[in-house]
Amino acid sequence: MLLETGLRGGAFALIGILAIIGLPGSLRSPIGRVTLLLDLCVLAFLIETAPGLHEGLAWWIIPARILSNSIAGVFVAWAETVFGDAARPTRWRWAVFIALLPLATVATLSGASRAWNATHAATLIVAICETARVLAGRKADLVEGRRRLRVVFACAVGLVILTTTVLDAAGVRWLPGLLAILGVAVAAALLRLRAVFPEPTLAAAPMVPATPTPPAPGTEMSADERQLAERLRQAMERDRVYRDMNLSIDRLAERLGTPEYRLRRLINQRLGHRNFNDFVNQHRLNEARIALSDPAQARVPVLTIALDAGWGSIGPFNRAFKAQTGQTPTEFRRRALADSEIGHTSRDSVTTDAASGKTPTSA
Repeated sequence: MLLETGLRGGAFALIGILAIIGLPGSLRSPIGRVTLLLDLCVLAFLIETAPGLHEGLAWWIIPARILSNSIAGVFVAWAETVFGDAARPTRWRWAVFIALLPLATVATLSGASRAWNATHAATLIVAICETARVLAGRKADLVEGRRRLRVVFACAVGLVILTTTVLDAAGVRWLPGLLAILGVAVAAALLRLRAVFPEPTLAAAPMVPATPTPPAPGTEMSADERQLAERLRQAMERDRVYRDMNLSIDRLAERLGTPEYRLRRLINQRLGHRNFNDFVNQHRLNEARIALSDPAQARVPVLTIALDAGWGSIGPFNRAFKAQTGQTPTEFRRRALADSEIGHTSRDSVTTDAASGKTPTSA
């Protein structure tokens, strides 16, 4: 009992200290804010599961219990913010938390076994799915430090949620020391996280050109890197390998005859891309924009253009296109063709005036 209290208190103190130390910076960044909320969820769990408090329902325990049992939703928002590469984090990452919050509230206030079973089941499903999602994204992650540590962070936090949920659902009360130790593991992971991962840029996503960009001054490419960059450019622009919807970093590396790590380093450190799929999709979007702006392809269905560019289905294409341009493909095509028609009419007018010897007048 004494050991368990010490472990739980140590975990609480460590997480609390980390949260307080990082508070000024945490409030200014998406990663900091969501990490702070995850810290609060872990603190709430350590409080409400303490011996003598778990069966009680004092007024001050209620918010802690609700927050504790909504931790899976915060985990989703945290993972999507930390491992995502969107210039502006999407709002949907909070959807799971918003869905779990009322479920945990009903279970806490009613105490009904069905409500608790539903809460535990939802927590397990969410934790498993999000952990799998983070691990699945490892292959396309070009940020080497983040890629190596995806397994550590996803499994550490996911394991905490899974273990504590299973123990709580099973009514196990004799392993509180383990729960406290897991809390310490979360704190250590979050501390390491803040030291390793840079904050994402919050500016609106620019229209990034598909053509590789030169490195920053003072970081000139070596001869080998220039050769590899040229082979990559030819593969993407001349051979259009991005049209293969199953293209992966290892398949592209094999095609270029280079080790995968060298290609990762080139695309990330020299060309400035953090995710391989985003790099490939830039080329696909560029081709789609050109096709949608072409009057000769005005009657070609948007789906056909998307599939020809390498997209597997219309949904991901529409979302990526709107995220980059602020317009749906149909809206973009309508405006591009209208601008093309205006330009064509103006050129015809100038040509006619020139042929008749008239001087164009301005309105």
